[in-house]
Amino acid sequence: MCNPPRHQSTASTSSSPGIGPGVGTGTITAAVRALIPAHPVCTQALAVAKSILPASILYHSLRVYFYATAFMRLFEDLLPPDAHYAPSIRSTMASEYDNPTPSCTPRAAPHVLFVACILHDIGTASTYNDVPERFEVVSADVAENLLRAHGIPEKEVRDAWLAMSLHTSPGIAERLGGTVRALRLGVRADFGSYPPPPPEFIDTWADVIRWQLPRLEIEKELGDAVCEQGIQNPQKAPGGSWPGDLVRAKRDNPDWEGVNRGF
Repeated sequence: MCNPPRHQSTASTSSSPGIGPGVGTGTITAAVRALIPAHPVCTQALAVAKSILPASILYHSLRVYFYATAFMRLFEDLLPPDAHYAPSIRSTMASEYDNPTPSCTPRAAPHVLFVACILHDIGTASTYNDVPERFEVVSADVAENLLRAHGIPEKEVRDAWLAMSLHTSPGIAERLGGTVRALRLGVRADFGSYPPPPPEFIDTWADVIRWQLPRLEIEKELGDAVCEQGIQNPQKAPGGSWPGDLVRAKRDNPDWEGVNRGF
């Protein structure tokens, strides 16, 4: 992790004023809660996310978790040794990224994957507007602090940090495998740039994703949050980064009110 600065979460478990539109309005149904790992770190991470994220980003983060879990299983990262799935399903989905680097860790505990997913965009909250780091790194630091506080092993903390800090890095995250690849592909699947896992891998969550985690205006709200931070604090949007692309697109199209054209 190259010893990144450790940004503590200042969020309470209730809505904080002045953070952004719709903050604290997301509803977590009983059906959704039943699919979240029963671990104290997940309970705390969800409370933090719910308190300072708008509903659109909260629901996106939950959908990413369900997709990422399915991708972990698809790529045999969480499969038990005696599990069997049709080779055609695996080959169809794995053909693009079937050779992760040998040094990556192929497995992840469900509660660690959940924390990485539910907090992967937490750095977009205005709580962190003054932190001079990209939102991806801020998010990773928040999760790192939380996981360590719950005694999660350092190697798993590192994998979560890498997954979160690299989730907007195309062509790199996909090759690292494990948590890093699962989170990246979960994000891509939710935004339509990668095929979602086959029905066999998401049948448990399909109705929840469709009916209880609405998309709302996720593309616009997330793009605007990242862009606004980058305009206010250029250190958050360096050249060559996704935040930098969003800021450049906004400056090129200052009167455009739709989804940021760099999204």
